[in-house]
Amino acid sequence: MKHSIIVGYGLAGFHFARVLQKQGKDFVVFSDQKPGASSNAGGVFNPTVLKRFTLAWNAIEFFEFAYPFYQNFEKEFQVSVFKKEPIVYAFRAISDHNNWSVAAQTEGLNRFMESELIQTSLGGVKEHIGHARLQNVGRVNIQKMLNIFRERVLKEDFYEESFEYDQVKFHDKGVEYKGIQAERIVFCQGYGLKTNPWFSYLPLTGSKGEFLHIRSNELSQERIIKGSGIFVVPMEEDLFWVGATFSRDDKSTVPTHQGKEWLMNKLNSLIHSSFEIVEHRAALRPTVKDRRPLLGRHPKKKQLYVLNGLGTRGLLMGPLLAEWLSQYIDYDQVLPTPVTINRFKTYFDKKTSRS
Repeated sequence: MKHSIIVGYGLAGFHFARVLQKQGKDFVVFSDQKPGASSNAGGVFNPTVLKRFTLAWNAIEFFEFAYPFYQNFEKEFQVSVFKKEPIVYAFRAISDHNNWSVAAQTEGLNRFMESELIQTSLGGVKEHIGHARLQNVGRVNIQKMLNIFRERVLKEDFYEESFEYDQVKFHDKGVEYKGIQAERIVFCQGYGLKTNPWFSYLPLTGSKGEFLHIRSNELSQERIIKGSGIFVVPMEEDLFWVGATFSRDDKSTVPTHQGKEWLMNKLNSLIHSSFEIVEHRAALRPTVKDRRPLLGRHPKKKQLYVLNGLGTRGLLMGPLLAEWLSQYIDYDQVLPTPVTINRFKTYFDKKTSRS
């Protein structure tokens, strides 16, 4: 009998699979491999919120678990997926100078925000009032990491197909799905959780993000640029990811003219380099009403679990969230209150009362 059937193979599914692999557990993964938020993300690994010069929620604990996680992955598989490179923040207002300087002296933030305000120009970037840098940050080649793990670890235990909910059979000590017996199913479906008959009650709101791939030979491959509300992230030679928009209203993955115009305006206000648009795409991030992840066991179906709602911080939070869920499943460790789906029990009660 398998330890788990994992449904979904974005960052959430990958991180939980990685935990089980390191523990020597037997599992399988089902994924339709449709492009999701993980495969479309820029891959920025950043514990700070640059819009407000603050730390992301629980950033230090997540950082201290995630940073060595990616280093260990590289060492075990002898590949390069985590590039440790600075984020350069281009100031857009004089008030940013003082706000940055104060934040850079703050406990926690001083691990990432360098205090020096730099006036020298950056190649290809419009700068009127200087910039500053973040350290201990970088970017992860998400798709490469997922592909390597699938090819070298999952192999025949990966099923590239849509999950059929009506094929699940429940037993006292586990579940059966298309002849595969397992102790549980762990759903890591991103925004696809909205169609899940057991977990659709959870307030997964979702947010649409549009982004560009551009080609330019005037921008550096050795730094990530943040400014004018967007990131410009190196991908490969002369290719960059630019994004992203944020919309809670549009739940489609269709790129829009308005989104492209917004990105172009932001990009043109940030850089003076010539560039060519290679691609314009969109994806739905699995964001939650209270901006916290979703971990836990179904209130009634004890064989069903969820790991979801990683939003825009999946690279930072994913490794530790997967570890928390593993400890909860196998050793009854209590999940932290901010992430457990028990906080939304009233949503489940309301849904079942209407059924």
